[in-house]
Amino acid sequence: MSAIREGHRLVRRVNHLNSRPAWRLVTRPAAFRVFSSTTPTSSTTGGIRVSTLFTALLALGIGATGLGLYEFYTSFTLWPEQVRGDLRAGIKAKNQGDLSLSERYITRAFQTALSLPYQTLAPDPYLKISGIASLLSEVASDRRAKDALQTAWELGAGPSNPTPPSTDSEKTPSPVVAEEALEPGWSSYTLSDEERLRRVALAHKLGQLASERDVDEEEKWLIWAVEEVLRLSGLGKKKADSDTNAKARSGSSALDELELPTWMSKADLGAPLEALGALYAKKDKIEYAMPLYLQAISLLLPPNAQNVPVEDRCRAAQIMNNLSELIMRRPPTPEVRAQAEAWARQALGVIERAQVQPRSSHWFGWGKPAEDEREVCEQALGVVLFNLGSLREMSSDLDGAKELFAKSAEQCGKVGIREGVVEAQEALRRVDKAKKVGQ
Repeated sequence: MSAIREGHRLVRRVNHLNSRPAWRLVTRPAAFRVFSSTTPTSSTTGGIRVSTLFTALLALGIGATGLGLYEFYTSFTLWPEQVRGDLRAGIKAKNQGDLSLSERYITRAFQTALSLPYQTLAPDPYLKISGIASLLSEVASDRRAKDALQTAWELGAGPSNPTPPSTDSEKTPSPVVAEEALEPGWSSYTLSDEERLRRVALAHKLGQLASERDVDEEEKWLIWAVEEVLRLSGLGKKKADSDTNAKARSGSSALDELELPTWMSKADLGAPLEALGALYAKKDKIEYAMPLYLQAISLLLPPNAQNVPVEDRCRAAQIMNNLSELIMRRPPTPEVRAQAEAWARQALGVIERAQVQPRSSHWFGWGKPAEDEREVCEQALGVVLFNLGSLREMSSDLDGAKELFAKSAEQCGKVGIREGVVEAQEALRRVDKAKKVGQ
């Protein structure tokens, strides 16, 4: 399906429940405004090796890591003279819309930075060099963006961090920087925890770039990102040495109860979980997608939590709707329909509460203006209403279905989802026809 708005699209699923279409809303945030190391070594899923840590996550019952654009350009005096001029010129060209010229300057700055001893970029050298890579990815082609991001990702391996997931880019040299141009001192540099989180965001973005051409590569990057976030959060220290029931009891809310460090937000922690859940949903691996979605929801909207930000509520509602759509793929039974409808109605309730909640001044820590914080809710509302209408139609509640489809068409029209308007109008015609036949 075509893009609905920047970063949003609707995906149609024909499920087992009377072959009615269900919709899920997929958010693809713009580059590096999103929530965003061993090669996996254990069980296998569809050809992808999954490590013990990730397998334990699934056993515990566990779909934006916030790389964020590093605000290095606010103070060029933080930068060595060797790269300062090219960075300034590259950012000026970017702001003027000359992306080709911007790419040339920023590529040269990146190559220069890679050739310098990491001490020259102190403090936080990895944040700086990955910041240049992220800026380059915004003005370069997807291929060159991937090369820059993976170069920065690999640079963070250090003396104790593991090697990257095997990807097709290992077969050819990077056109962004020659291997011999890399300053060898980076191999002895140990990342801070905050720099490790930046590396997670790089992996998340690399997974996004791979998503359109190689889902296996996307899966490898996202699995690594999830596992590294778990290691950073401390959950990775939990040992899988008790029976499954005990793990489920102790781990079902393990992540949402974590006391996170100040530099890690719940969006940082939940974004790779949500992204990997969405990938498994796309691959119809429901048994993997559902626990990832559930844990992402519990992170954004913990039980009995007070004063949850609007943006977190809206994101949780979107995932609830996607979880409902996932449940609807199962063989049709009254229990399955009831479970899917319960999640869709919960999503609707969360959206309605978010709509009357006071606005905050930020969006998932990305610095978006307050007027944009409800955008996910507005996008998701039309989809939730449509899916609820489909579920009511399956239950032969034609009057209820008609009302919900009409509301969906109105909401989709309000936010510019033309595809949703067409589907809702088609559903209304179908319901009207069914009502006439039944009279």
